[in-house]
Amino acid sequence: MPNPPVIFDIAKRKKTKRPITDWLRFSVYSHLRFLGESQIERDDETPDRKDEFAAYLGFVGRADLGRGVTGFVNAEVNVREKQTHQRSYDRIMRPSVKEALLSFPTSAIGQLSIGRLRLSDPHKWVADASVDGLHYVSKSGDKAFEFAAVQGTRNVTATYVLLHRSQAFSARRQGAFAVVEHDAEERRLHLSAYLGDQTSSRFSYQLNAATVVGNAADGRSIGVGIDARFIQKITADRWNPQITYGFAIGTPGFQQSGLHSNKTKDGGQTQFHRYGYVFQPELTNLAVATLAYGLRPSRKFSVDLSAHVYLQPSLTTSGPDARLKGATTGAAHFVGSEISVAGAWRPSKKTKLEIGAGRFLPGPAYADPSSASRVYMRLSVYF
Repeated sequence: MPNPPVIFDIAKRKKTKRPITDWLRFSVYSHLRFLGESQIERDDETPDRKDEFAAYLGFVGRADLGRGVTGFVNAEVNVREKQTHQRSYDRIMRPSVKEALLSFPTSAIGQLSIGRLRLSDPHKWVADASVDGLHYVSKSGDKAFEFAAVQGTRNVTATYVLLHRSQAFSARRQGAFAVVEHDAEERRLHLSAYLGDQTSSRFSYQLNAATVVGNAADGRSIGVGIDARFIQKITADRWNPQITYGFAIGTPGFQQSGLHSNKTKDGGQTQFHRYGYVFQPELTNLAVATLAYGLRPSRKFSVDLSAHVYLQPSLTTSGPDARLKGATTGAAHFVGSEISVAGAWRPSKKTKLEIGAGRFLPGPAYADPSSASRVYMRLSVYF
């Protein structure tokens, strides 16, 4: 029977492969990461540059406490060094708890989880964040219902009540969300729906549509956003090439929940931002057209070359809410374009190398015409 998509499933958390006892297991992992960026901060006539090195050591533990009760924890400590065009920063160490929860069955089809947990929907368009609170899921056949009442962590300051209904067919996944967001004096209701289908061996699609009501973006009381992606496998040779056609648009009032990440894999071995590797924009008053070419020769390697074009539907002098910061002139709709590449190589089950690089070319809408770039590399080892 098809498995309906859910935003949290205790059975699918990070694997723990080393036993301590017959009820307690753990795993350890490490990452080495480099991130280089230039011209992210704009409008100051300064050639901005930032290079950051980081090392992570993580621990994952799972305890089966009996009667279906599970304890789960994922903790990390990272060490960072950063250099910019202005100065070098001292090395810092930061511990963090990504997940720490108890999960127990409430019935033959229901499961309740309490603590710090990571919510993530299939397209990461509504939720992809660590939160504190509770989550309940009920699965019956090919249908699922979820309820969550949570508080954001790290940079997410809002509280949320979330409802999710989903259903699965042989190759189709569909569902709907209702999310109430309360952030200081602002309150919003997010309503969204999604549909994904593998229509043939060579063609699949993903559709997302949403509206926000209340304290929407840009002082508006309502906004609408749409995201569509169509994936075409070209041939069935050893490289398994595919083309992704994407289009997304958000009205001036539209904004997403704040829990989202807008990342995707599209069948590859590493995630990348679906709206641009360098630009990484939100959909408020923005239209994004995407064309990507990917190779999927095996589970050990994948690479994606992507191109994006950005337009502002409504002329404004405030730049898009994106990783790049800078003002627009209010005299042109064309925000800019980007080309990027992201790939991963897994020489073994315990080792993974991920790389990404991109360049953003601003259009006439930007006051500062300087191009921006981003380079990323991460080496992961699992013990």
